[in-house]
Amino acid sequence: MRNWFTAQELAGLPGLPGTARNVKAMAAREQWEGQHRLGSKAIEYAFAILPKETQTALIAASVTETQPQQVAELQPNTTERDAISASRLSEDQRSVMTARLAFVREIERMSQTISQQRAIDSLVALAKAEQLSPYLTERVQRANDRKTGDRSLSERTLKRWLSDYRQHGETGLAPARRQKDMSLPAWSASFLTCYQRPTKPSVEAAYAEFALKHPAERPSIHVVRRFLNKLSAEARERGRRTPQELKALQPFKRRTTKNLYPCDVFTADGHKFDAEVLNPRTGKPYRPETTTVLDVATRKAVGISIGEAESTIGVLDALRDAVQYGMFAMFYVDNGSGFANDTVREVVDRIGGTMTHALPYNSQARGLIERSHQTIWVNAAKKLTSYIGADMDKHAGTKVHRISRKQLRETGTTRLIPTFAEFMAGVEYELDIYNNTPHRGLERFRDPLTGKLRHMSPNEAWDAARAEGWEPMVASSELLNDLMRPQVLRPTRRGEVTWANETYFLDALRNFHGDEIRLAYDVRDASRVWVRTLDGDLIGEALLDGNASDYMPKAMIEKAYDKRESGQMKRAVDKLETLTGKRVEMIAPTSAPSAQLSADQLAEAQRFAQLAAPQAQTFDLPSDPTARYHLWHQLADRLSHGEALTDEEAQWHNRYPKHPDFASIRRMFEFAEQARA
Repeated sequence: MRNWFTAQELAGLPGLPGTARNVKAMAAREQWEGQHRLGSKAIEYAFAILPKETQTALIAASVTETQPQQVAELQPNTTERDAISASRLSEDQRSVMTARLAFVREIERMSQTISQQRAIDSLVALAKAEQLSPYLTERVQRANDRKTGDRSLSERTLKRWLSDYRQHGETGLAPARRQKDMSLPAWSASFLTCYQRPTKPSVEAAYAEFALKHPAERPSIHVVRRFLNKLSAEARERGRRTPQELKALQPFKRRTTKNLYPCDVFTADGHKFDAEVLNPRTGKPYRPETTTVLDVATRKAVGISIGEAESTIGVLDALRDAVQYGMFAMFYVDNGSGFANDTVREVVDRIGGTMTHALPYNSQARGLIERSHQTIWVNAAKKLTSYIGADMDKHAGTKVHRISRKQLRETGTTRLIPTFAEFMAGVEYELDIYNNTPHRGLERFRDPLTGKLRHMSPNEAWDAARAEGWEPMVASSELLNDLMRPQVLRPTRRGEVTWANETYFLDALRNFHGDEIRLAYDVRDASRVWVRTLDGDLIGEALLDGNASDYMPKAMIEKAYDKRESGQMKRAVDKLETLTGKRVEMIAPTSAPSAQLSADQLAEAQRFAQLAAPQAQTFDLPSDPTARYHLWHQLADRLSHGEALTDEEAQWHNRYPKHPDFASIRRMFEFAEQARA
């Protein structure tokens, strides 16, 4: 408020004339105190000498027209203790404090011209008459902080706000709020014993059991529900979830891979495929076990293996594919039986890497590889009719199972379950799609085609690292195959060494009779093993049954067949002579029916002849994948020279190139030829 007013400003106010000239005449007649306004000839009159009704009008006009500035919540002179307490206020308490502070500031402003009591009385009167400024009117209800309809101002309320402000500062204007009673009631332990169980009973079921066991201290179920709502999610679910599941509600540390380069860390894990596939060995439905190796820095899927269960062989098979992209520094895996064994650890050490195991029951630490299972394998399984995951409709899954088993029983095949060859083709497709799809865990860049920002794909992240100057350390295929072969200590005897219930022979082992040697084997090729001395010097390749030969020469076996046939025919003739009492003579074979034998006698003779005849040669398929690969090339050479194949040989020759073993063994030989070149 101002302390001085001109006659023009006072004209027409209550208690004064309506014109400035008459106001000046009244001032001269009553001898009002006056002064010249700076920069003008006008005369100003003091507020204190004006009539009381005029002062009241000026105060009301000041409160009504003056728009206070926005009140800051904390002033510069606020103490550190007040600032800390203000930071703990809720949003509701802050809004009430700010509204009350507006009225305190208004009283202080008016007190510069009039007394504090008169300023308070003026605000109370204007509030009752609803003549406050819009700014203060909006804050009356919030400042009162009442739920009743009467939310006006009173002298006592304003004085209390002034007192609180002068004693405790701005935070003294904040209303007190009743805090939740977080003390544990006496019955809480007994109820939680019934409620916090792995079976996850409902509140009603747990309360019924609790009331039966403790009828004397039984609260109402509504009190129990309010108690549970006060607990945090972690405290409420403790006991209802295992420690591993409870981690989903706890804080965690987010790992960043921005400082890693490709091949710094490889991570791997096994996953049971969520759809059925026809087993290539048995032809029966089964769920393959997939082992995936990811590069942590780029999220690129660098290795894959398909088996029937998580095993050492599957892990080594996937790791062999992975190291073709580059030698890794760290191999981060879980504690599964396929990883936590000496064979895998030995191969990793020989490569020069370090294998690190995650903590037990801490799958969240390996979220990268766990998420890849959903992205690659679960999505791939949902594309198949034989999907049996948790999201599959129960009735549809039962129908597919029933129809597919019926078709397998009747025809031996079914279109509802993919073959292993179809499954492998889908695996190659899914991996290619994954490695070329933008990954949200990788950095963003501007797409050169669309000009939009997007995340890199794993292949793009790999290429970006190479563009920055990083190059993978790749070994030759010959050295790689040697490093990836597990080694065991085996005794040798007379040039032979046994492994996995098979016998391998190498003539150079004659000098190591009775000694132990290092035997290195290939998980993909069982036709040979590599033997070394204990110092690591290569002795040579021992072949499967390398010293085996036919028990008797083939010519002698054919002679034995002829002799046995003659003997059987002679005994048959003697039997016929005994049965008929007549002489039977052997004649040359003819297509005409015999005139010397009856029908029964002829049938009996033919049966003996069939038993005596040598069996026709059948098509025997080798059990070793490498031997089958060589057999296919032999059949191909026979076809190229115009030689005819049997029906079984022709059928297998046309079908075998679709088998996954054919492609993998062919790549192995191609790598070996490139290394020799």
